[in-house]
Amino acid sequence: MIVYIGLGGNQGDMQCNLQTALKLIDAHEACQLITCSSWYRSKALTLDNEEQADYLNAVCKISTDLEAERLLDLLQSIELKLGRTRKKRWGARTVDLDILLYGDARINSPRLTIPHPQLQNRNFVVQPLMEIDGALEIPAIGSLKVLAKALGWEGLQRVNEETL
Repeated sequence: MIVYIGLGGNQGDMQCNLQTALKLIDAHEACQLITCSSWYRSKALTLDNEEQADYLNAVCKISTDLEAERLLDLLQSIELKLGRTRKKRWGARTVDLDILLYGDARINSPRLTIPHPQLQNRNFVVQPLMEIDGALEIPAIGSLKVLAKALGWEGLQRVNEETL
Protein backbone atom coordinates (compact mmCIF):
# COMPACT_ATOMS: atom_id res chain seq x y z
CA MET A 1 0.00 0.00 0.00
CA ILE A 2 1.28 3.48 -0.85
CA VAL A 3 0.77 5.89 2.04
CA TYR A 4 1.48 9.60 2.50
CA ILE A 5 2.36 10.80 5.98
CA GLY A 6 2.50 14.41 7.18
CA LEU A 7 5.33 15.23 9.59
CA GLY A 8 5.56 18.30 11.76
CA GLY A 9 6.96 19.63 15.00
CA ASN A 10 7.79 22.87 16.75
CA GLN A 11 9.67 21.87 19.90
CA GLY A 12 13.27 20.89 20.46
CA ASP A 13 15.55 20.09 17.55
CA MET A 14 12.76 19.90 14.98
CA GLN A 15 14.90 18.72 12.07
CA CYS A 16 16.52 15.99 14.16
CA ASN A 17 13.13 14.87 15.52
CA LEU A 18 11.58 14.63 12.06
CA GLN A 19 14.61 12.90 10.54
CA THR A 20 14.58 10.41 13.41
CA ALA A 21 10.86 9.78 12.82
CA LEU A 22 11.59 9.08 9.14
CA LYS A 23 14.37 6.63 10.10
CA LEU A 24 12.11 4.84 12.58
CA ILE A 25 9.33 4.50 10.01
CA ASP A 26 11.78 3.15 7.44
CA ALA A 27 13.35 0.79 9.99
CA HIS A 28 10.04 -1.00 10.61
CA GLU A 29 9.96 -4.35 8.83
CA ALA A 30 6.60 -3.61 7.18
CA CYS A 31 7.46 -0.09 5.95
CA GLN A 32 9.76 1.32 3.30
CA LEU A 33 10.42 5.03 2.87
CA ILE A 34 10.10 5.96 -0.80
CA THR A 35 10.67 9.71 -0.71
CA CYS A 36 10.31 12.81 1.43
CA SER A 37 9.54 16.38 0.48
CA SER A 38 11.65 19.40 1.28
CA TRP A 39 11.31 21.02 4.70
CA TYR A 40 8.70 23.76 5.09
CA ARG A 41 8.28 26.33 7.85
CA SER A 42 4.70 27.22 8.77
CA LYS A 43 2.90 29.30 11.35
CA ALA A 44 1.39 27.35 14.23
CA LEU A 45 -2.35 26.71 14.23
CA THR A 46 -3.83 27.34 17.67
CA LEU A 47 -7.28 27.23 19.24
CA ASP A 48 -6.82 30.16 21.59
CA ASN A 49 -4.22 32.46 19.99
CA GLU A 50 -1.53 30.88 22.17
CA GLU A 51 1.99 31.90 21.17
CA GLN A 52 3.88 29.00 19.61
CA ALA A 53 7.06 28.63 17.63
CA ASP A 54 6.76 28.04 13.90
CA TYR A 55 6.49 24.45 12.75
CA LEU A 56 8.84 22.50 10.54
CA ASN A 57 6.81 20.29 8.18
CA ALA A 58 7.31 17.71 5.46
CA VAL A 59 5.40 14.91 3.75
CA CYS A 60 6.79 11.45 3.10
CA LYS A 61 5.65 8.67 0.83
CA ILE A 62 6.02 5.11 2.07
CA SER A 63 5.10 1.60 1.06
CA THR A 64 3.66 -0.57 3.82
CA ASP A 65 2.04 -3.92 4.46
CA LEU A 66 0.45 -2.63 7.67
CA GLU A 67 -3.29 -2.09 7.85
CA ALA A 68 -4.20 1.56 8.41
CA GLU A 69 -4.88 1.31 12.15
CA ARG A 70 -1.69 -0.72 12.74
CA LEU A 71 0.23 2.01 10.90
CA LEU A 72 -1.45 4.56 13.17
CA ASP A 73 -0.26 2.53 16.18
CA LEU A 74 3.30 2.57 14.81
CA LEU A 75 3.24 6.33 14.17
CA GLN A 76 1.87 7.06 17.64
CA SER A 77 4.55 4.87 19.22
CA ILE A 78 7.21 6.85 17.31
CA GLU A 79 5.66 10.12 18.51
CA LEU A 80 5.86 8.88 22.11
CA LYS A 81 9.44 7.70 21.67
CA LEU A 82 10.34 11.20 20.44
CA GLY A 83 8.75 12.92 23.44
CA ARG A 84 5.27 13.79 22.17
CA THR A 85 2.75 14.53 24.89
CA ARG A 86 -0.94 15.05 24.17
CA LYS A 87 -1.93 17.73 26.65
CA LYS A 88 -3.81 20.09 24.38
CA ARG A 89 -5.33 19.89 20.91
CA TRP A 90 -3.14 21.79 18.46
CA GLY A 91 -0.62 22.43 21.22
CA ALA A 92 3.13 22.60 20.72
CA ARG A 93 4.76 19.22 20.08
CA THR A 94 8.09 17.58 19.37
CA VAL A 95 6.67 15.55 16.49
CA ASP A 96 3.30 14.97 14.86
CA LEU A 97 2.82 12.15 12.36
CA ASP A 98 -0.48 12.07 10.45
CA ILE A 99 -1.65 9.55 7.87
CA LEU A 100 -2.82 11.78 5.04
CA LEU A 101 -3.67 9.18 2.40
CA TYR A 102 -3.72 5.39 2.54
CA GLY A 103 -3.84 4.36 -1.10
CA ASP A 104 -7.28 5.30 -2.44
CA ALA A 105 -8.99 4.22 0.77
CA ARG A 106 -11.68 6.21 2.50
CA ILE A 107 -11.71 5.31 6.18
CA ASN A 108 -13.93 6.72 8.88
CA SER A 109 -13.45 4.86 12.16
CA PRO A 110 -13.48 6.12 15.75
CA ARG A 111 -9.65 6.32 15.65
CA LEU A 112 -8.87 7.27 12.08
CA THR A 113 -10.24 9.33 9.20
CA ILE A 114 -8.63 9.04 5.76
CA PRO A 115 -8.13 11.16 3.75
CA HIS A 116 -6.99 13.26 6.69
CA PRO A 117 -10.01 15.42 7.58
CA GLN A 118 -8.07 18.71 7.45
CA LEU A 119 -5.89 17.93 4.42
CA GLN A 120 -7.77 20.29 2.10
CA ASN A 121 -7.35 23.19 4.55
CA ARG A 122 -3.62 22.96 5.21
CA ASN A 123 -1.12 24.33 2.74
CA PHE A 124 1.72 23.01 4.93
CA VAL A 125 0.52 19.53 3.94
CA VAL A 126 -0.73 20.19 0.41
CA GLN A 127 2.36 22.00 -0.94
CA PRO A 128 4.87 19.33 0.25
CA LEU A 129 2.50 16.65 -1.07
CA MET A 130 2.39 18.50 -4.38
CA GLU A 131 6.20 18.50 -4.46
CA ILE A 132 6.46 14.72 -4.25
CA ASP A 133 3.38 13.65 -6.23
CA GLY A 134 1.64 16.51 -8.03
CA ALA A 135 -0.57 14.21 -10.12
CA LEU A 136 -2.45 12.83 -7.11
CA GLU A 137 -6.20 12.64 -7.10
CA ILE A 138 -7.41 12.75 -3.51
CA PRO A 139 -10.42 10.56 -2.71
CA ALA A 140 -13.55 12.65 -2.08
CA ILE A 141 -11.57 15.87 -2.69
CA GLY A 142 -10.19 15.77 -6.22
CA SER A 143 -7.10 17.12 -7.95
CA LEU A 144 -4.13 17.95 -5.75
CA LYS A 145 -3.01 20.53 -8.34
CA VAL A 146 -6.31 22.41 -8.07
CA LEU A 147 -6.21 22.24 -4.28
CA ALA A 148 -2.59 23.47 -4.11
CA LYS A 149 -3.40 26.44 -6.33
CA ALA A 150 -6.45 27.34 -4.22
CA LEU A 151 -4.57 27.14 -0.91
CA GLY A 152 -1.48 29.00 -2.07
CA TRP A 153 1.60 29.70 0.02
CA GLU A 154 0.45 32.15 2.69
CA GLY A 155 2.39 31.60 5.94
CA LEU A 156 4.43 28.82 4.36
CA GLN A 157 8.07 28.87 3.32
CA ARG A 158 10.26 26.15 1.82
CA VAL A 159 13.55 26.04 3.69
CA ASN A 160 16.84 24.36 3.02
CA GLU A 161 18.95 22.61 5.62
CA GLU A 162 21.48 25.45 5.80
CA THR A 163 18.80 27.89 7.02
CA LEU A 164 17.33 25.62 9.71
